Amino acid sequence: MSAGSSLPYRLRPNKAVDRELFLSLLMRLAPALSLEKYHYVGLGGPFLEDFRLVHARLGLAQMTCVETEEEVHKRQIFNRPIASIECVHKTLEDYLDGIDFDTPAIVWFDYTEPKGITTQIERFARTIGTVPLGSVLRVTLNANPESLGKPEANEVSVEIDGAASEDRKEKPTVQEWRLARFKERVGQLFPSGLSADGMTQKRFGFSVLRVLKLAVEKEALNFRDRQIVWALATHYKDGQAMVTAALVVCATDNTAIDPLVKGWEFHSTPDAPHRLDLPALSTLERLTMESNDDVKAKMAFDLPKSDMGEDPITVFKKFYRIYPHFSRVEL
Repeated sequence: MSAGSSLPYRLRPNKAVDRELFLSLLMRLAPALSLEKYHYVGLGGPFLEDFRLVHARLGLAQMTCVETEEEVHKRQIFNRPIASIECVHKTLEDYLDGIDFDTPAIVWFDYTEPKGITTQIERFARTIGTVPLGSVLRVTLNANPESLGKPEANEVSVEIDGAASEDRKEKPTVQEWRLARFKERVGQLFPSGLSADGMTQKRFGFSVLRVLKLAVEKEALNFRDRQIVWALATHYKDGQAMVTAALVVCATDNTAIDPLVKGWEFHSTPDAPHRLDLPALSTLERLTMESNDDVKAKMAFDLPKSDMGEDPITVFKKFYRIYPHFSRVEL
């Protein structure tokens, strides 16, 4: 577990919205797939909040939390909110290699380390062929382009406001340098046509999702009994930029899940993920934005944009129903 992954949700509003979107997807699928009978497997952190919510919303009883760090594993056993949660001290990969699922599963691959992204993507892709039909798979991946490394100043040229340094023809820009490193990292999964523009903070998440989609759909060609239905993809930043994607592994002849997923108001795919870039708001600002159509005229000031570049009012209107509300409670 990285330091970033242990931050509380009140400091990660975009992550909180991302989690609510996934729970909303599961509730959408629950009647058709009888999700209450599924086996939920994931990485719960020290407080297992995801497990508590999955149990509360869906009624799942069979749940397994996997953790590699011994001290975090001990905290999980102590903090376990539901007695039926099995806490396992292993890597997620070792756990999955050692189990034969008796029922369909919901598996969340929650990765934070960027250096192993190719292995992470390949493992997620392979899992579509090993889980029972009807299973739901979700992955979280690091999408910070700075994780590709930082070139020395004399290795790259500089472009500012359309003007380039004199050595532009001999040296790459930072984005071009990162593109070469990204190609080295993902190897044969490198998408055709990917350019240096895909290495910026705003676009790198889309590039990672393109690699993920390519790996999954390439793996799916090996199986005649199953198809992949993409259901949810997000790109957000609470400190570290991250992307997520979720899919359903269906029988080839299943015609019910695809329209069910596509009829969901928050349906998204790796080709067009939700950009979760919600503004930090006071209570008065939030209530004003919820109750007025012409927010800019009512507030008479502009909300700041993050480096992801989304319009904060537009994003808030899209996700206001699941915008997190945090307050202090004395116990």
